Amino acid sequence: MSLLKPREVLRITGLRVHYPTDKGIVRAVRGVDLTVHEGEIVGLVGESGCGKSATLLATMRLLPYPGRIAGGRVILNGQDILSLSDADMRSLRGSVMSMVFQDPMSTLNPAHKIGAQIKEALAVHGKWNYRDRKSGREALAALLAEVGIPSPETVIDQYPHQLSGGMQQRVMIAIALACRPALILADEPTTALDVTIEAQILDLLRKINKENGTAIVLVTHNLAVASQFCHRIAVMYAGQIVEEGPVREVLSAPLHPYTQGLLECIPKFDKSIRLNPIPGHVPDLIGQKTGCSFYGRCEHKTRGCLDPNRQELLPVGGGRGVRCWRWTSVVAREGTGEEEEQELAVDSDRD
Repeated sequence: MSLLKPREVLRITGLRVHYPTDKGIVRAVRGVDLTVHEGEIVGLVGESGCGKSATLLATMRLLPYPGRIAGGRVILNGQDILSLSDADMRSLRGSVMSMVFQDPMSTLNPAHKIGAQIKEALAVHGKWNYRDRKSGREALAALLAEVGIPSPETVIDQYPHQLSGGMQQRVMIAIALACRPALILADEPTTALDVTIEAQILDLLRKINKENGTAIVLVTHNLAVASQFCHRIAVMYAGQIVEEGPVREVLSAPLHPYTQGLLECIPKFDKSIRLNPIPGHVPDLIGQKTGCSFYGRCEHKTRGCLDPNRQELLPVGGGRGVRCWRWTSVVAREGTGEEEEQELAVDSDRD
């Protein structure tokens, strides 16, 4: 068994995404750091509007107008892709990294047959080398069969509207997989599908990950999906990653108050256990904010939470990190024997 660390495929550091509006600049992504290794599945979870999809679109450099990347670096296979020309970036999309979007019906071209759309994905990267029609169709059918589409020879000649939602998403995965990319970004690929089809799509992505070593970043708001599918998880809130680490450790023993709140919001079978919704509202992302973004909703807040110099994602061991002043205090005092005293001091200082 090799002890070599898996190769780093993607490293995002300090990524910031802004959307100018009449009321000011919406800071949708505020300093996101994320690393993905070969063969790894990383889940990006959080409520709607927290910046998950914007992070993926920025990574692909596909932000819709007027969104723009305001800072940070995106390193793909050792290359900073934010410094590439548009032409060079187009050569990477689909070949080195691909994206599977939420709604396949709005992504697939309704005027073109399925086979033609897969062929285009291959041809644009110089991967269509079949001179006769028969061998080309066989290659397309093999790719569709690989993603579990029955009767692939028939589907080649069909239009998107003739397929179910689950089959459309399988086609999208086939297109994403066509050039064997090192990284697939999946933006809630099962949102519009029923539970049975959702499980099939996730099983397909897991199969691709295991057989090809393809790294996957999965955006989801479903913690159950993340727990079953991902190796690591990053929890986003108000444009920032507030906690990350191995999925089992994070979901079984969450460190950040927001992660704890998300888990307490999950309905239980025991009717005697009441839901504990997170109080308050998500902060306005317009304007420059300092301090902890969860401050207004946190039961453990202290004056130290407003210090802008103490809001980095802090490593706490075991491959985990948390953006929380309470944990910053404890870790800073490790080895001094004052951890318990500090916790009491923090709790007594609640606003």
